[in-house]
Amino acid sequence: MPGRYDYAELIAALWKLGAPKERMPTSHGVLDKALMEILSRPEFPDAYRGGLSFGQTTVGLRCFELPDILLAAQEALITSEPNPTYLTTEVRLDNESAREIVVGAGMTTRDARSLGSALKTVVDELCHRWALQGMVSA
Repeated sequence: MPGRYDYAELIAALWKLGAPKERMPTSHGVLDKALMEILSRPEFPDAYRGGLSFGQTTVGLRCFELPDILLAAQEALITSEPNPTYLTTEVRLDNESAREIVVGAGMTTRDARSLGSALKTVVDELCHRWALQGMVSA
């Protein structure tokens, strides 16, 4: 089963390929909810499906492994330095590295771009919906 560094690489690579110029969210449960939604898509690698667990907490739906995954991404210099006041992180992978990661996970580059784009779309929809409710800025 993939470890936290494998998930860190995969999530960052998907984000890079699907939203190359955008920062990845790290707060308000946005990425948690978006990951849960894309897990069921057929492009998501089977080997990675069983390693993420989700549950309702006092602050909403959370992916229990995501804090460790985001920390692993920072430790591996895949994303920018941690800062508790930041709501997003910069993915530091280049396109070729991102492509190699997804191919290594058993995906085609096309499927990875599609899945990464879907991840970004869900994030945008959540941020827009929550901005309307005054929870986060759009």
